[in-house]
Amino acid sequence: MNDSRPDFCHSNVQGSYDYPRYYEIAFNSNRRLECDFLEEAFRRHSRRRVSRIVDLACGTGQHLIRLAQRGYRMTGIDLSPENLAYIKARTSTLGLSIHLRRADIAAFRLAEPQDAAICMTDSQGHLLTNEAILSHLKCVAKSVRPGGLYIFDRMLPDDWVDPTQEYRWTRRQGATIVTTTFRTLLDVDPVSQVCWEELAFTVHRNGIVRRTRQRYQTRVVFPQELKAILQLCGVFDLVAWHPNFTFQRRLEDSKHPMMLVAILRRR
Repeated sequence: MNDSRPDFCHSNVQGSYDYPRYYEIAFNSNRRLECDFLEEAFRRHSRRRVSRIVDLACGTGQHLIRLAQRGYRMTGIDLSPENLAYIKARTSTLGLSIHLRRADIAAFRLAEPQDAAICMTDSQGHLLTNEAILSHLKCVAKSVRPGGLYIFDRMLPDDWVDPTQEYRWTRRQGATIVTTTFRTLLDVDPVSQVCWEELAFTVHRNGIVRRTRQRYQTRVVFPQELKAILQLCGVFDLVAWHPNFTFQRRLEDSKHPMMLVAILRRR
């Protein structure tokens, strides 16, 4: 149901690892700084030593692998078998030991509780109802020890009247060049706050052009709503939230933050 990389339509894409590799190239930006933020949040706000972390909707493992390289014992959960196979191949090459599970982030259970949980790149957006978010939070609560943290980010629209936003960028890794077009807040339903996103890659490698395109639903949740949902859940305290992975400002002091980063602590 809810994974960080939904199904996609493609043309001229060959091999089960191609799409995760293109995603990795396209979005391999700021991840080191985001992991720095996570570690600082562990130091500031966790009431227990953080050594075990579960990465929910871990995607291609951009945070998962970096944190494993910093010495954390990592578990990754995702619904995409292609993503999990991609991470397994990468961690094997890097000599890292990571536990991976294919599961829905709104209906999962871990055999061993963790010290912290993370859910990055607005992956909670694939939870399209309050009921799904509550189910997700209850699963996380059962998976995190008391005093441990749950940290996630959510994209915030800066225009709800005419909301469609489009971003385009190009990144290169070796001989592979990936141009990404990302469109969000398409066809917004103002009642459910569910909208569509589109993600397209144009890949140039060795004179061959490959293209992918995917369209999927996501849901916008505003800060006030998150507070209400957390109160309904009754298991986490909101200890801090910040804009755009920076501790220098509070969310309340930012006029148009792109990302909300919430830090919850398990009671």
